[in-house]
Amino acid sequence: MQPHVVDLTRFGGDADFSLMPSLFAAELRDHIRAFTALVRLADRTADSPWLTREDKLSRLDALIAAVNGRAAATWSDEAFHAAEALRRSLTVTGVSARHITRILVAFRGDVADTKPPRTWEDLLAYGREAAAPLGHHMLELLGEDRNACQDAADALCIGLRILKRLRDCRNVTWQFNRLCIPTQFMDDALVSLQHLRAPSAKGQTRAVLDRVLDGVDRLLDEAEPLPHRVRTPGLKIHTAVVLCRGRKLAVRFRSEDPLQGRVTLTPGERRKCRFGVIIRFMLGRL
Repeated sequence: MQPHVVDLTRFGGDADFSLMPSLFAAELRDHIRAFTALVRLADRTADSPWLTREDKLSRLDALIAAVNGRAAATWSDEAFHAAEALRRSLTVTGVSARHITRILVAFRGDVADTKPPRTWEDLLAYGREAAAPLGHHMLELLGEDRNACQDAADALCIGLRILKRLRDCRNVTWQFNRLCIPTQFMDDALVSLQHLRAPSAKGQTRAVLDRVLDGVDRLLDEAEPLPHRVRTPGLKIHTAVVLCRGRKLAVRFRSEDPLQGRVTLTPGERRKCRFGVIIRFMLGRL
């Protein structure tokens, strides 16, 4: 029995890195959509410039309760259906609710505590709660060997999370602690938050962004073996595609200024990664 799913993935979708349900077996697609829809709803809630801090905390608490079967999320039809779809999916598949709960608790922490990560190690620790459980959920759903895959999957999820937040760092409505820039990097370069409000990233501001990108490059290097370690064909293709896109986006960040505009891939670059990976898979190179 499949969970009833309202296709909320059309709201706030990420053209560069979204999970691609069409790559997976038909019986798994609604479960993947249910998971990604709930994560996006929670992320948008934590980011919203229109909600008060108390409203955000209340809604995230409601989602935590709903996916754990303690209460329904009733503030909107979207929230109710998203939480119910994932709760039913977890029941049907037997996947643990702890993965989505860790993500929601991390997002709640973003709202409750406006203190940004101090060091790169702090940022990685945050990523292990806010991003890595996405990979844990998928590995469990697909029956993958977590001992073989988890470290590389964690590196991929954390690296992509940092890239996605940097991509929109010019958005002044966002909380600084969600931008994934360690304050130590800024202090070392004598850069303040006001420098991130400037029309362009120059000098030491550019150096701070490049230092973050150096860390992202290391994470993507750690993630490189993942497509060869997972067994599920769809997950092999998906992880290879987002690795390709992540590397291309990291390179684009080096030549483009995220303070001047949103840094993203072109449709042609996205297609090139996808079809290039599919060809490699068909040739037995994944």
